[in-house]
Amino acid sequence: MLLKGTLQHTRFKQSISAAQVCAMQAEPGTVVFVSGPSGAGKTTLKNFLRTSLYRAIELLKNQIPLIAVQATNSQGGYFTSKDFYMRMLEQLGDPFRQMGAAAPDTSAEIREFLMQPFWTSIRVSMTEGKIRRALEHLGRAVKLKAILIDEGQSMCLTPLNRSPSDHLESIKCLAEELGIIVFIFGTYDLLEVWNHSAQLNRRTHLIHLARYDAGIDEDRKAFFAVLHMFDKALTFKSPQVLRKHAEEILEWTFGVFGEVNALFTRANMFARQESRTAIKWTDIVKAKYTAAQMERLRFEIEVGEHRVRGEVHKAPATSSEHRSRRPGARNPVRDRRGQQT
Repeated sequence: MLLKGTLQHTRFKQSISAAQVCAMQAEPGTVVFVSGPSGAGKTTLKNFLRTSLYRAIELLKNQIPLIAVQATNSQGGYFTSKDFYMRMLEQLGDPFRQMGAAAPDTSAEIREFLMQPFWTSIRVSMTEGKIRRALEHLGRAVKLKAILIDEGQSMCLTPLNRSPSDHLESIKCLAEELGIIVFIFGTYDLLEVWNHSAQLNRRTHLIHLARYDAGIDEDRKAFFAVLHMFDKALTFKSPQVLRKHAEEILEWTFGVFGEVNALFTRANMFARQESRTAIKWTDIVKAKYTAAQMERLRFEIEVGEHRVRGEVHKAPATSSEHRSRRPGARNPVRDRRGQQT
């Protein structure tokens, strides 16, 4: 990150305010989706909330008001809820840790090996249901108030026998059981399971980390203020270069803060390669995405914003032949039966 310290640009301040209101005012059991394009600041917001939420309250002994966990696709590229709950359990104390392999007939070498942190926990042999119940008991004991889940879109990567909405329902039930708030941070792919059911909708809230829209005057002014922040933080060869080319930078980055930061990071690298500390406009031009990359970014943002508005994005039309076949499925052509004339 080229800018140091807390990022207080307009979009980030709006998302901080919305998240703090949810944490303090939302009904216990609420699941808050925090979504936006890649680079919008979701992980930055999560890290900020992790250090700032509940900081003002006086904590009791052994109280853990908040934990943060990352949803990972750790099982053959798929998300597994057992691993997910184990990660949360570790932050609350892991009650399954025990003095294993202490039998007198085992050698000192084997005992030392089995006493290592991974092997001294029997979490691996516990069922998901038991881990879940232990998490619920510990959550109450430490007076847990909130869970922050990053990379939430990974929950959509499930085996064929599981639906992504199953994981969301499980998290919602956990939030209701403990009376806590759950924040799920993720890209627009996370919204595939957002509008799952009317019952779930009553318990969910969406915080959209939107980009700066070039078609809205207020957004354009806010975006130019972002460029002014970079202008003060970085060294440019020509003064006012960002003001002069602000429209082009807005077009190239689609108004996404993280894309602006990434653009200037690449431009700075090009300048350093030539032993310069000052960034030239030619460095920025060289650092912009290719046409194909910009088209991909534009498409993902467009689809995501349609989902936020509850609209169905129309995919490109495909032939009925391609729609009827599974990816990778064979489509052999059979020989005609009988005598041909």
